[in-house]
Amino acid sequence: MTGGDAALPRPHIRTPAFGILAVVASAACWGLATVLSKDVLHTIAPFTLLAIQLAGSVGFLAAVFRARGGRLPGGGSGLSVAWPGLLEPGLAYGVSVPGLALTSATNATVLSTAEPVLICLLAFLLLGVRTSAWVLGCSAFAILGVLFVTVFGTGDLGTGDPGTGDLRGDALVFVGTGFAALYVVASSRMVAGLPTLTLALLQQTLGLLFALGLLTVALATGWEEWQVPPLGAVLVAVLTGVVQYAMAVWLYLTALRDLPAPVAGGFLALIPVFGVAGAVLLLGERLAPMQMLGCALVVAAMAAMAARGGHR
Repeated sequence: MTGGDAALPRPHIRTPAFGILAVVASAACWGLATVLSKDVLHTIAPFTLLAIQLAGSVGFLAAVFRARGGRLPGGGSGLSVAWPGLLEPGLAYGVSVPGLALTSATNATVLSTAEPVLICLLAFLLLGVRTSAWVLGCSAFAILGVLFVTVFGTGDLGTGDPGTGDLRGDALVFVGTGFAALYVVASSRMVAGLPTLTLALLQQTLGLLFALGLLTVALATGWEEWQVPPLGAVLVAVLTGVVQYAMAVWLYLTALRDLPAPVAGGFLALIPVFGVAGAVLLLGERLAPMQMLGCALVVAAMAAMAARGGHR
């Protein structure tokens, strides 16, 4: 479906409160889906899982898009807004997945806390967006809280084992985090020109094609061996794909219409908090005292940022 009017922006009134709700919901999707994905990785290899999840995500977005009578932009304008999908989920997860195989989940979570800082830096360098001392201070407290959750707590979610790090894996995870931050900055100027559902569908479709390419390379090189996964595991993978990619990205792009990229990025510190909460509720894990303190710091920092209405 194409149409000349597809690229026209829809009327939109900027409401920071709605943007805050959207980005918090997005963080919840990312954090809870990570917990749900942990057991699936014991059954489905990483690149295979990524392809299945993105297929589920694109299928869901396409179904909603069609039900709402959406129109895709004509000509080459679709590709001009779809290319950030190569950054995330494409390169961000394509680089992070092998990194996670080499290092511990604790190290990976700690490294991912650099994303809000990278978003602020890239937004300033590429777009000239300045961030207030208030937002930077709240982000710093949130990152401190995340460090308490991941470093001083029980270690890897779902195992209670601190695990071992690896410099190569740490480097790959950090590079993947950089791609994710670059995606946020690149998409922040696109949300005004297209409905966020259309933008999410285009970007996720390109990300799926990239993931299928990675899977092909992984199978051809022997990095992964193709095995038909159990139906139950596939269904869980599709569900997590809808939550972790379709819903999370759609909500995050919606938040970017109402909030500056550095502010929206700051709320990503909530992802480990939701992940820990999911581990407690879904896996029956217990929180160490320092983890409770860390969660409280993150929530307090985000509440302080929200109290100012999401301003720079």
